[in-house]
Amino acid sequence: MKNPLNALCALLLVSTGYACTEMSETFAQSRMPVLHGYLKTMPSAQFTKGFEEVYFDNLIHNRLNLAWQPSRQFSFAAEARNRLFYGETYKLFPWVFDLLEEDPGYVDLSKLWASGDGWGLHTIIDRLYIDLKTEKWQIRAGRQRINWGINMVSNPNDLFNTYSFFDFDYEERPGSDALRVQYFPDGMSRLELAASPARNMSESVVAGLYAWNLRGYDLQTLAGYFRNRLALGGGWAGSIKTTGFKGEFTWFYDLEETPGVDRGNLVASVSFDHLFSNSLYGLVEFLYNGGYNRQPANFFLLTQALRADNIFLSEYAATLSLMYPFSPVLNGSMALMVLPDMDAVFLSPNVMYSLATNLDVQFVSQLFRGSSSSLFSEAGSAFYLVLKWSF
Repeated sequence: MKNPLNALCALLLVSTGYACTEMSETFAQSRMPVLHGYLKTMPSAQFTKGFEEVYFDNLIHNRLNLAWQPSRQFSFAAEARNRLFYGETYKLFPWVFDLLEEDPGYVDLSKLWASGDGWGLHTIIDRLYIDLKTEKWQIRAGRQRINWGINMVSNPNDLFNTYSFFDFDYEERPGSDALRVQYFPDGMSRLELAASPARNMSESVVAGLYAWNLRGYDLQTLAGYFRNRLALGGGWAGSIKTTGFKGEFTWFYDLEETPGVDRGNLVASVSFDHLFSNSLYGLVEFLYNGGYNRQPANFFLLTQALRADNIFLSEYAATLSLMYPFSPVLNGSMALMVLPDMDAVFLSPNVMYSLATNLDVQFVSQLFRGSSSSLFSEAGSAFYLVLKWSF
């Protein structure tokens, strides 16, 4: 691509109405930006509960990451997901494309270009920010990821960017429209203040975080306004001998009283992880979701991010994750999740093989089982073959 900036500017103009002529002229006065990303295809077979029926689909997913750093202090980034969906599932549930077009951010950067009988072409810009950095300060404005979470599966401290554990195709995870200011008094601590406005101001998030190190443990505490609720929390990351020990918790409290509804609830998770001498990596994580509110029976919600104060589909969850490198080019993993209060189980064995330096193939399986009161009861099972080329 001779001029990736022009292509991205055209995408921004068509999808959002924002012109970037001035930005193009600025880029031209400095060194060219760096463009990288990937292209993947993901054919899948979706089985209904009991394997009575099967639906065949495919997803072609292209990601473009544009970065520009004209100086050590200033940088700019823009990243977009372009996805073409087609298959039998989208014939049965065409309203899925309406969900895709909804942008939860303050600025609408989502565009459904076209759709038809069982197919749709969609783009969303999930990173678009400027960044200013000095020796002790960093200020970032725009769509970005603010990752305050500590654990690998559930993050009660992640007030700005929760994600779905089941959405394995989104390794970058969502971003939010926000202003983030960080101050680094020394190499062992930092102070942050972040604000993410919403179109409905009662859905806005404004919070501060302080992180420091004490006797080998990384500690953090946070407080703020979370969608018309008070949020107070903290977390830690350290080890007990050679076993990692992490945890995080946040208590939420309604600023306005609703009759018959408890104003406060706690969300907390704790995990242990260990790398064995034979290179097997194992993780165990436990979640208490005190803000649990049963979701509608719609299996598409499995890949939708929930709120930090109701972070999962059940009140309790326990997850076991194992990863093992069989060779330098072959890796295997397995995740097992148990939801005891809903009599539900999730199992996901996966294998990845590196065909070449920038070309990988992966087999992913997701098996959901649960009682009639569980969302898992309608999810069935799915098998994916992923071919990914990175550039």
